[in-house]
Amino acid sequence: MKVFIRFLFVGLLMSIGLLLPGSGAEAAYPDKALEFIAPANPGGGWDMTCRLSAKVLNETGLVKNPIAVINKPGGFGVVAMTDIIRNRSKDQNVLVAFSAVLSTQMAIQKNPYTYKDITPVAALFVDYGTIAVRKDSPYATMKDLIESWKKNPGVLTFAGSSPPGGLDHIRMAMLAKAIGIPAKNILYVAFQSGGDALSALMGGHVTAFVGEAGEIAGFAESGAVRPLTVLGDRKLTGIFEKIPLAKDLGLDVSSPNWRGFYAAPGMSKEPLRYWEDTFGKMVKTKEWNDVLKKQAWVDFLLTGEKLRNFLAKEISMYQGLAKELGLVK
Repeated sequence: MKVFIRFLFVGLLMSIGLLLPGSGAEAAYPDKALEFIAPANPGGGWDMTCRLSAKVLNETGLVKNPIAVINKPGGFGVVAMTDIIRNRSKDQNVLVAFSAVLSTQMAIQKNPYTYKDITPVAALFVDYGTIAVRKDSPYATMKDLIESWKKNPGVLTFAGSSPPGGLDHIRMAMLAKAIGIPAKNILYVAFQSGGDALSALMGGHVTAFVGEAGEIAGFAESGAVRPLTVLGDRKLTGIFEKIPLAKDLGLDVSSPNWRGFYAAPGMSKEPLRYWEDTFGKMVKTKEWNDVLKKQAWVDFLLTGEKLRNFLAKEISMYQGLAKELGLVK
């Protein structure tokens, strides 16, 4: 009888022990180092999304595990997406930066996948479009650039980080339409990242840069580049406070680019909930709001069903816009 009672007591302790944290139960997510993948070269919006998010998450203690930022350029995001879908479909410890750039690629069928092939996690902020030139450019204002563009529509060149027919090209087509220049006369040069496009501008290889305010914030602050206009529906703060909106110049052009993260198609519910909750907490921190202010980013948190519905509507909108602007048949 005593042996039986002792056996029962030991079994009870073992059962209770299995329920206690750190006593042999399955470790809570995340239990290892994490990866944030920027599907472009360093220096652009996807890269900054990864690096600044990782920095804030670690500094605030919201994520205690190390976060490695990996650059995987190619195909304007398609290379990274292909790798996640084909080779890492069940990887629970990797997130990939994405944005409206992918929506435009899917809309014009330059990306063989759709958002149904991955796991959208969160949109975090909006980065408004901008046009900028070098500090020594002869174009002091957007009006100067427009006047020259009208006279030389096939001469001025614009560098962006999305493919032909993609977001930056669409921005130039919208501007061209607003001032009466045919889309076919736009000389748009596509680069693999905003950093590469900025390098082309700084090297004097193109007339102007088209991209996001956040991509040029540091360059504008140092005086290396001169923002000419913001393609948005609201005035920005900081270094862009005195930069006119395109609408202020009589051009009805607004082009926001949201940015955030997606995960592998096989991400399970627990990790997905973890990241939705964690990003929800991150955007409320002082550290993150300092980042938003410095980068001229605007808060825009979407997760779950709201995010998925937003993505579906956005692709449909860009399909119609690309056809209207004559960028696709």
